[in-house]
Amino acid sequence: MQSRLNQLVQFVCLMAVMFFSGWGLAADMEKQETPATAKSAEPSNGWFILKWMEKPSSHGPSKKAAPEDLAEFKQVFSFEHAMDDAAFKRTLGKLQEGDVLAYRLGKWEARKEIFTGKLNKVAYRLYKYGHLAIVVRDPENTKQLRIFSSESFKGPNMQEGLETLRTHNFDVYRLNKWERVDKTRLNEFVQLAMKKAGHWYGYDFSGMFGLWNSNLKPKKPDEIGHDYICSTIVLTALHYSGVELDSDERGGLLDIVTPAQVVNSKGRYVTPPDATIDIELAQAQAKTNKDPASECGKDSQKQC
Repeated sequence: MQSRLNQLVQFVCLMAVMFFSGWGLAADMEKQETPATAKSAEPSNGWFILKWMEKPSSHGPSKKAAPEDLAEFKQVFSFEHAMDDAAFKRTLGKLQEGDVLAYRLGKWEARKEIFTGKLNKVAYRLYKYGHLAIVVRDPENTKQLRIFSSESFKGPNMQEGLETLRTHNFDVYRLNKWERVDKTRLNEFVQLAMKKAGHWYGYDFSGMFGLWNSNLKPKKPDEIGHDYICSTIVLTALHYSGVELDSDERGGLLDIVTPAQVVNSKGRYVTPPDATIDIELAQAQAKTNKDPASECGKDSQKQC
């Protein structure tokens, strides 16, 4: 009961901050039309009142992990879009499969984006990071790396290649024992998540406001949800691949999983279920939800 009350308070606080954030933004724009370069580049650590929401669960899987099974992220490097092309080329050369990308904007830059109508940038003002993604291998060309995430009106996708990072600011986080992750299951999750959603409604708008999260702990293909936000798609992909993070425990009613929660999480490595998955069959089942009426038309003996 106390946990649900805390989550309700969290939700009310978020709604209030979002309202006053927009109100304060308009006032700031009236005071200053053109920001100084220093102010534009000033990093945003999110709203102080929301910092407690960005902490991972204190009673997650890491508490039960043996020392050799403890999972944790380390920030390995960063990139600023103001850097030159040579720096970007070096950054691309360091990226590996499984690297988690935490996107950020400077305070003024985020305000400017929101003011020009890009409401998907609101998260950059509220939280330390506004977007999260993970580097995966392209199923059609395993030598090529792509960016897997979930975005509003796109849902789970890997439409962007690494070259699109040139215009972003981001920090790169890497798991301490990537060799323990089941790469085959990670690839399966990526493909199934895209097949199950595949449309704009694949983005979890209810999860964005903390109203409800899709299944964050799937073990089988049919347990993978139909919609995720950027942070929960990364969290769930890792869970499916054998990494149980403390942020798993924050997935419930009136609970928001933020990008910073994920990369600040510890966890434990586990062995995923030992099962041979017919991925083509799983994709076919995910793609088609059979209409009983159409089945009646195909089979005259079927009762409708």
